[in-house]
Amino acid sequence: MKKLALTGLTLMSLFGTATTHATELGLGIDQGFGVSAKINNFQLFAGDDGISLDYFFATGKLAQQHGLSWYFAGGAFVAEHDFGIRAPLGVTLSFAPRWHLYGQLSPQLEKHDDDHHGHDDGIQFGLDAAIGVRYRF
Repeated sequence: MKKLALTGLTLMSLFGTATTHATELGLGIDQGFGVSAKINNFQLFAGDDGISLDYFFATGKLAQQHGLSWYFAGGAFVAEHDFGIRAPLGVTLSFAPRWHLYGQLSPQLEKHDDDHHGHDDGIQFGLDAAIGVRYRF
């Protein structure tokens, strides 16, 4: 698992070399507790339970005067005993200059690679949730 987290941090540092006005970095809970990065339309999370990478397909404003917006993304995740694809639907709240709080629900198709959790090794439907805070550079 440490290799997985190290790989995620390495990917984030590579993305970070192309810093733009749309780069955000923070902490959250998604694949366990970890580091969250948003670079342009990509969202990367590296946690103590796995990594995920999502691409934002659509975004919009819910309440512009209150800094509330929504997003729909598609991506993939790899965890210690499973992997799969997901479709996060989330909201973002700008609560202070350059600070964003986000939350999302992610329907997912997951494949368990062993019976570690007593699950069938076939493809299963799941639902994941995430929450975090990021700072925009």
